[in-house]
Parts: sequence; structure tokens; C-alpha cells
Amino acid sequence: MNMKKNVLCAVCLVLMTTACSTQNKSEENEVKAVRVTVTESVETEYHPILNYSGTAEANRKVNLASSLPGRIEKIYYKKGDFVAQGAKIVELSDEMLIQAQVENETIKKDYERLNRLKEKGSISLIDFDHTKAKYEASEAKVKMLKKNTTITAPFSGILVDIYVEEGENYSFVPSMSADLKIENGIVSLMQLNPLKVKIEVNEKELPLIHKGNEVKVVFDAYPEEKVIGKIHYISPVLSSVTRTSSVEVEIPNTSLKFKPGMFCRASLELPAEKGVFVPVNAIYRQPGTGEEFIFVVNDDNTVSRIPVKRGEMVKDQVHISEIAAGVRVVIDGKSKLDEGTLVEIVEE
Repeated sequence: MNMKKNVLCAVCLVLMTTACSTQNKSEENEVKAVRVTVTESVETEYHPILNYSGTAEANRKVNLASSLPGRIEKIYYKKGDFVAQGAKIVELSDEMLIQAQVENETIKKDYERLNRLKEKGSISLIDFDHTKAKYEASEAKVKMLKKNTTITAPFSGILVDIYVEEGENYSFVPSMSADLKIENGIVSLMQLNPLKVKIEVNEKELPLIHKGNEVKVVFDAYPEEKVIGKIHYISPVLSSVTRTSSVEVEIPNTSLKFKPGMFCRASLELPAEKGVFVPVNAIYRQPGTGEEFIFVVNDDNTVSRIPVKRGEMVKDQVHISEIAAGVRVVIDGKSKLDEGTLVEIVEE
């Protein structure tokens, strides 16, 4: 009898243990949902923006020199001075000019004398034509030497460099500029207002830009100051290496604070169009990588991880093209999620 009781107790104990074990396994197998906050993606009208990095350049630049070697007699301006168009910048030695002027006066007298004789019919046409040709050549020589004894400004600008000092003899030997370019001349003149910003535009974006388009320019040296310029030149050829076209943007520079060589960022606003936007805090960046995702809630309350690329910002909303409008997107709780995770929506 006692033996039967012991067997019965053992059987009961085994059944209870099995039941408890089954219950524990069932609880372990039950998936716990992650509590998240979601919102819906919305379609909004916005202006796409093309962004570029650029470099400032002088609107016009010229190295001025004489086509003949000679001694520098006088330089009328210092480096950094403003020079008005047509102003005399440099005066060179004029010994050759004086000699040519004396010769010209002598030939001029011969020409005038023979011209009077020609009118009277007292000289052959061949002799007159020969003297006339000598006189015209002498006049041209004087004009050429006058041009090469003074250097004047072809446009208004800043005298940025002087390569030869007063008293030195100018020759055609080239010099090295500050940016390691080979240059030749006596002085260098730049027009800095307006200023030119050069950017490189990808061939796919060329149909979107046109001459006259407004461009917003921000220099790294003055990050709080936005300058509005206009596209005034688009290169008709593309680089075979980068497949880009050089585009020049003209910007005002009345204070001359922006300098050639400065780095800047240029942005071009395109006509309005519609796109899907989500809150910027809905985007999750995977640690240790540059990859970004959003988590979309499916009908069965599981999530799908969607890779995205950020577009334009409108306040705290960011444009993405990977999903449609009206999709539930996770805002809070993203760090606990993975593909297929079950979620519990606590706020929408």
C-alpha cells in the first residue's frame, strides 16, 4: 500500500514538473514587443537645392607689360592701390621713342615737300609712293613706341603685384606667382568687384541650370553672410575626366572683403515640386558607418528597415524618396529595432 502511494506521488510530481516546464518554455517563446512612437510620412511642396563647393576668382585679371625691353622709369601706384581705367601705371624709358620721333619729323617734311611737287606734276609717282610708305611706317613706329613707353589700365581694378622695381630693366624673363604659376609682365591688375565664383557642375545637372539663375554663396571665412549672385557663364565643353562643366557665378564685392582663392559653398534653388518628408529624428544612423535607415511599421506591427538618403530640409522635416506618403515611421525606440522586430505603438 505504501509502495502504491509512493508511485502515485512520483507520477504526480513528474506531471507537475512537466507542466511547469511547458509553461516556462511557452513564456520564453512568447515574443516581447518593443514599445515605439511613430508618425506618418507626409507629402509636402518644396524647392530642391543643388549644392556645390567653389573657389573665388578675380572677375578680370591681366599681366601688363611692354612688348619691348626697357628700363622702368616710374611706377605711379603701390601694390593694393585702386587704379581707374585709363590711368597711367608705369612709365618706361623713352630713348627709342625720341629717336623715332626725330626720324618721323624728317620723313614728314620730305613727304610734305614731295606731296606739293606731286600736285604740280614735278615728281614721278613712284618716288612719291616710296616716300609716302616711309612716312606711314615711321608714324606706325612712333605709335608703337608710345604704347610701349607707358602702361595704362585697360579696366578699373586693384594693382595686386609688381614684378619689376623702378630703375630695373624689364625683359621677357618669366616669374613665379604666389600660387606657383609662371607669369610674365611688369604689374598685375585684377578686377575684384564684381567677383567670380567658379563651380563644377555634373553633366546630369546641367539641364537644370541656366544663365541668369540666382545662386546663394557663403564663404567659410564669413559663414553668417549670404551673398546672392547670378550665373553668367556655362562652359560649352565638359572635362573628360570628371564629366563636369565649369560654371561661373558673378557676385557683388563692393567691400572687397572676399578675396580670390577663398573657398565657398554655392547653392541653387530649383522650381517647387512635391516630395515625401519625415521628421529628421526618424532617421537612424548605424553606429560605425555612414549608412542611414528608417524603420517602417507594417500591418502586422513588425518593422522593415529601409535604407535612405537625406534630401532637402524644411524646418525639422527631411525629404526622402524611398517611401510613399502615409507610411508609419518609427521616431522613438529605433535603437532597439531590427528587421522584423515586433513593436507596440504607444503614441502616434
